[in-house]
Amino acid sequence: MNDATMATLNPTPQNRIRETEAIQSQIDAIAAKGGGRVIIPKGIHPCRTLYLKSGVELHLEEGAVILGGPKPEDYDDAIPVEMVYRYGDANTAPTVTRKALVFAENAENVAITGKGAIQIDGPAFFDHGTSFGGGPAWDKPPWPRPRMVVMLRCRHVRFEDATFKDCPLWTMWLRFCEDVAVSRIRIEAEQRMINSDGIDFDGCRHVRVADSSFKTGDDCVVLRAIRLGHPGEGTVVTEDVVVENCSLDTPCQGVRIGCPSDDTVRDAVFRDISFRGRNAIGSQQPRHYLNAGDNGYLRTADILFENWTIRGECPLELFVGEGIALRDFGHMTFRNFTVETERPFVVKGNEATPVREMRFENICGSVKGGKAFDVEHAPDIVFGSMDVTARS
Repeated sequence: MNDATMATLNPTPQNRIRETEAIQSQIDAIAAKGGGRVIIPKGIHPCRTLYLKSGVELHLEEGAVILGGPKPEDYDDAIPVEMVYRYGDANTAPTVTRKALVFAENAENVAITGKGAIQIDGPAFFDHGTSFGGGPAWDKPPWPRPRMVVMLRCRHVRFEDATFKDCPLWTMWLRFCEDVAVSRIRIEAEQRMINSDGIDFDGCRHVRVADSSFKTGDDCVVLRAIRLGHPGEGTVVTEDVVVENCSLDTPCQGVRIGCPSDDTVRDAVFRDISFRGRNAIGSQQPRHYLNAGDNGYLRTADILFENWTIRGECPLELFVGEGIALRDFGHMTFRNFTVETERPFVVKGNEATPVREMRFENICGSVKGGKAFDVEHAPDIVFGSMDVTARS
């Protein structure tokens, strides 16, 4: 569906309710029979919140569009209260919302497939006359924004072939999900929408993402381990994640690893990736991401990035802010990179949290600004087979 089509479409609340009830009744009926496929035919289907259930494959035929509304009241508060987490300034935290277009909880064998699309009029949630931090992105609005797909404690999840377009907040948030397969999907967002992440895997295990493209206004692929309600060490772990043969395009991070208050992110591979945008790989741990009295908690381990082509501002930015003490940070390998960037590779720990066991192998290309690497408090960093020109 193009922008002109969406601009002329103004479904009434009654139409949206009728369409939602029709699709939800099919989902409920198929789930009651033990599972099967719900087919969404070609055409525009304006919807409120849909609840996906065990055994159901939501199949979008080519030309089919499930269309979320342009207002907060078009969505249920489907996300449980205990999932609404805050960090830093609680009044502006972008995640303080319970709204979602598609929601599933404790479901097994669920899928969204087909060559159709799920779309939200995301730009309608923003004041286009504002600026976030003086940049091109619109400022965060004071009203809640919906996520597109939220899944909590689900197993055997598939996303195949579909397009997910213009979500004003994280497009997909998967929390405590296992056995997730993502293939041949497209996530696209107006790049002036702040917080329009692609996929956030949070406390997830056994994840495979392949042959997909991401064009977002914020991070494309994110690995998190949010400890909300789970304070014990090792209780929230994201692990066994493979992302391969994907393209990433964003004015933020292509891949983001953790936030300082997270638990554990480990055993991940990102290979055969093409990137264009601001920062290809990020794991920034600043003070303003933490609540008062929290000095950090994150642990990272065994993360491999290989076969990357990067065109943009920065290839890598890892740093730990002053006064932050993480449990263990680093243990990453970067292999077979071709770069053409404006800034160097950045690896900066602090005295309390050095960046441990970082390895760079077969890195080639050019970096502007006089130096290819900017390194502090990384005592056991290893370089092998480097051919990087620091151009002026």
